[in-house]
Order: sequence, then structure tokens, then C-alpha cells
Amino acid sequence: MLNWIWLFMVTSSVIAAALSGTLAEVTAAVLEKSKSSVMDVMLPMAGMITLWMGLMRLVERSGLILVIARAISPVMGFIFPDIPKGHPALGSIALNLGAGMLGAGNAATPMGLRAMKQLASLNPNPGVATNAMCMLLALCTSGITLIPASTIALLSAAKAKSPTAVIVPSIFTTLVATASAIAACLLLQKLRVFRIEPLPAAELPKEEESPEDDYTLATGRSMRGWRAGLMTLYALLLVAAGVWYAAAPDSLAEMQRAVFAFLTNDKTPEKIPAALAVYDPSGWVRLLNYVSWAAIPAVMGFFVLYAALAGLRVFEELVEGAKEGMGVTLRVIPYVVAMLAAIGMFSASGALGLLERLLRPVLNFVGFPVEVLPIAIVRPLSGGAANGVLGGIVAQYGPDSIYSQIAATINASSETTFYVAAVYFGSIGIKRMRHAIAAGLIADAVSILCAVFFCTWLLG
Repeated sequence: MLNWIWLFMVTSSVIAAALSGTLAEVTAAVLEKSKSSVMDVMLPMAGMITLWMGLMRLVERSGLILVIARAISPVMGFIFPDIPKGHPALGSIALNLGAGMLGAGNAATPMGLRAMKQLASLNPNPGVATNAMCMLLALCTSGITLIPASTIALLSAAKAKSPTAVIVPSIFTTLVATASAIAACLLLQKLRVFRIEPLPAAELPKEEESPEDDYTLATGRSMRGWRAGLMTLYALLLVAAGVWYAAAPDSLAEMQRAVFAFLTNDKTPEKIPAALAVYDPSGWVRLLNYVSWAAIPAVMGFFVLYAALAGLRVFEELVEGAKEGMGVTLRVIPYVVAMLAAIGMFSASGALGLLERLLRPVLNFVGFPVEVLPIAIVRPLSGGAANGVLGGIVAQYGPDSIYSQIAATINASSETTFYVAAVYFGSIGIKRMRHAIAAGLIADAVSILCAVFFCTWLLG
């Protein structure tokens, strides 16, 4: 399906540009997007992918991935029946979805790539997406969002009275969208048009694109006795800090300022980090902020400490895993360039604007607010463009308007389906994606409709 959608975007862009005289703009868009997809998207992400691939090796080699996989096997058995119980892919999937829930952004991508690679080790038909791969992509595009950090930051920068108001409708929206994604995958995978057909020999992925099959994992030391106590203490300290931050921020701020001044030997008030100087009056909002700030460093610390207690030489193991990150980045770049170049053409030629105008009468008839149509169209295509469109809607209607709230919820509760498909499937050489795109777009559509409903109900 992605092949036909990409073909439609490119050909319609060329025709629209030729008829409207915007060929020069389309040419500039192709060149700019080809450059920015590498320089502005993949190169900055390469560092994150490299680091988290190294951390994921620690998780695997320490045996923590097996602990996670066993813990969630009863829950994941229904959603991923083709994955053997306790397989490390289940742990990687849990980490990927968990990072998305906490608003970790690009930090979730390496975990998804690792999950895809582990799923590929179970794939008897290289180059063809399995049911589990399609399900993972659909869950990534509809995953439950607890803290839409980037969207909240945008509303806060626009001086919204309550930038966190979108949290509740976003949670409700993603809950429904996730259920829809699961149902769509379970239904679509049974259709004849999406049946699994092996690729011809000439189209099979090249050897360098094929995933490694070696998933022999170290079990690590048993986390009992003082080791288990130390890990428990680490977790309790993080929880206690969150409770303290939510319940008594002034006393915590006093302690933090003293420690900050001691560590930096600088007691100048303006040198104190903003996070230590400004506190939201709502304890619930403070707790959400704490989780958002602490999620990535706390998880990194947990992984490293667990691996060290399991007897691993953490630095050497992390570097070995990180080496794989650059290889993954290089495999993904062609897919991202092709997708973002087509999106740039589609926008610059005016074809995207034409699609928007064609849909407006239908949406007016069914009562859909056409003011948020631009972000509904752009969101599955490009996250950066969606943020720009959201900023435009906020500037035009105000950060506290119902249209801005709906647009923010759409932005927070859906994903860039085409980009995610290109990155995830491109990393393992998948050429036949079957029903993955269809399920992802269904989840996106449900997210958009639910965002309108829940925002109107809760915030309107």
C-alpha cells in the first residue's frame, strides 16, 4: 500500500506543479527535503539510535529483557500470538510502547527498531511483514499517550491558560485508537488481499539487510539478596522524589537549590535551573512534569545499574551494542529520504491544499470542524509539519480555543504513520508491508474523530 501512496503523491505533485506553474517550487522542495531528511532528521537521530542500541544490548545481555518478556507474556499473548512466550521481542515491544507512553519521543524509536529486528529473526518469509510486525507498527501509531510533552510545551510557549488540559482527552483518544488498531490488525490480516506470499528470489533482501539470528542472551546473576535490595532502593528513591515533588515542592526546591549551589559553587539566583525555580501550582501537573523530566535518565540509570549488578562490563557492552546503531541509521536513510521528498513535493505543488479543499464540503456536512483539517491531513505524513500546522492554528484561533485544543490532541494522540513505517520496515529490509499501513491509517482516523469528540465533551 505504501508503494501506491508514494506513487500517488509523486505523480499528483508533478501534474499539479505543471498545471499551476510551481515546478520550480517542487524542485526546491525535493532538494531541500532530501537534504533535511539526512542532515536534520537522521543525523541527529543517529546519536540517539546509537546510544539506545547500546543500552538495549545491556538489557539483553543482563537478562533483564527476559524478565520483562516473562512478566508481560500473559498480556501480550492475545495481541502477539505468533511470538513465543518469553521471547525477548516481547520485552523490546514493552520498552518501545512504554517510552511512547511517557512522551520519550525519539528515544522510543531505537527500542522499536530492536523489536523489529527480533521479530525478523522469527520471520520465515524475509522481506514480507509478519502479523506481529504489522501489529507493532499499528500500536506505535496509536500507542497510549500519558504525557504528550512536546505538545504541552508548544501550548505553554503560546501562553495557554492550561497547557496540560489536553492530557485527559489525549489519554482517552489513544485508548480508543489503540483498541481500534488491534481490532483492525486482527481483521485485516485475515483478508485474502493481505495474505502472506513469499517474495520471489530476485526480490529477497540482500544479505546485509537481513537481520542477525543470534539472540542467545545471558541470563545474568539472579537479582536476589543485596542486589535486589539495591535495585529496589533505586526505584523507591525515584518514586519518593516524585511524591515529594508533587506534595511539597517548596521544601524540595530549598534542598535542590542548596545542592545545586554546592555542586556548581555558584549561589547567583539567576544561575539556578528554571526547573528548580518555577513550580506549577497543581500537584498533579508537577507529578506529570517530574515523570516527563525523569523518565529517560531514570531508565538509563536502571538499565546500567542492573547490568552492572548482573556482572557485565557495562561500558564495553554498551559500545558493542552502539556499533549497531550506525548501521541501522545507514539502512534507514534511503527510506526516509524517499518518503520526506515525496511529502515535500506533495505540499509544495499545491496538491495537499487541493486535497484539503476537496474534503472541506464533506466534513462541513458531517459536522467535523474544518479548522483542524490541515493537521488531520498532515499528521500521518510529517511530525515536523504537524507541529508547524499546530502552531499556525494556535496563532490564528488562540491557545485556549476549542480548535487549538482539538488540534493539540490530534497532534498528541497520533503518529506519523508513513514515516514510522519507512523507518521500522526499512531497518530490516521489509518490502511487502501487507496491512500495516491500512491499520495505521485506521488508527489515525479514529484518533482524529475521538480527539474532536473528547475535546468537545471535556473542554468545549
